[in-house]
Amino acid sequence: MNEDVKAILWNIVGGVIVAILTSIFISLRRRIRHFHLQRLLGFRFSEGTEVRITYGQLMLPPIQGPSGQPVSHPYIKKPRNIVNPRDPSSGFSMEHAISECEVRASTYLTAMLAHPGSLRPLLVSDSDVVTLLNSNFIALGGPASNYKTEDILSSPANILLDKIFPPISPTTGEPLIYECNNQIDHGIILRITSPQFRKRSWIVCAGLGEWGTSGSAWYLANKWEELLSAVHPAAYRLGFWSIPDFLAVVRVTRYQDQSTEIASLYRRSGNSAKRVK
Repeated sequence: MNEDVKAILWNIVGGVIVAILTSIFISLRRRIRHFHLQRLLGFRFSEGTEVRITYGQLMLPPIQGPSGQPVSHPYIKKPRNIVNPRDPSSGFSMEHAISECEVRASTYLTAMLAHPGSLRPLLVSDSDVVTLLNSNFIALGGPASNYKTEDILSSPANILLDKIFPPISPTTGEPLIYECNNQIDHGIILRITSPQFRKRSWIVCAGLGEWGTSGSAWYLANKWEELLSAVHPAAYRLGFWSIPDFLAVVRVTRYQDQSTEIASLYRRSGNSAKRVK
C-alpha cells in the first residue's frame, strides 16, 4: 500500500471519528439542556408527559343594535387596507373568544415544550380543566380571566405572590410599584409545586396588561436558561440540587415581547419568600 492510499484511508478514518464525536457532543448538549429545562419547569420529561397550556375562555354577553335588535354576528374582520374596507354588516359569530396576547403566549410556550420531543403540549381552555388538578399546567392571564390561574394563586403552595392580582405584590412585603401604561407593562412568571401531586408543576404567566402576559411567556420560552441560573445560582452550577418554586416579575415594552427583562426575582426558602434579584 503506497503512501497516498494510506493518507486517504487515514483521512476517511479521521472523518468518521470526528463525525462520531460531533454526534456525541450534540447529543450530550441536548440532554444537558433538557435536564436543566426540567429543573426549571419542575417536572420530568418522560415519554408522553402532558403539559396543559391553559387560556382564559371568554364569552360575549348578549348585545343589541341601535334599534334594539339582537346582534348575532358582532365581530368584523379588520380591513386589509383603507381602499376596499369590509362591509361592517358582514360580521362573524363565535361561541367563545380568546385574547390575542394568549395566542402569542401559547405559541412561544408550545415551541419550547415541543423541542424535547417527549412532551405533549395541549392548548386547553380554563373551563375544560376547571376540576383537574393532577396535571402540569401553564396558565395564561390573571385570575379574573383564567380559572386555573385563580386556583394556582389560591393554592397553599403559593407563598410567593399575594393572592389578589393585580397588583403585583410579592409576599416579602416590599413597597414595590409595578405599573402598566402606554410605554411599559409588567408581568409575572410564577412556578409552584402542586401540594396534592408533588410530581406536578403549576406555572402562571400573567401581566397587568396584555403585553405583560405575552412578554412573560416569551421570556420563559426563550430566556429560561438565564432565569434558571438566576433563581438559584449554586443549585444551577452543582446540577443535583432541585430548583425551588420561584416568582419572577418582568418588565416589557408594549408591542415588543422580545424586550422583556427581569425586574425582580424571588424563590421559596423554607416557608417564606426570599428575594434574589
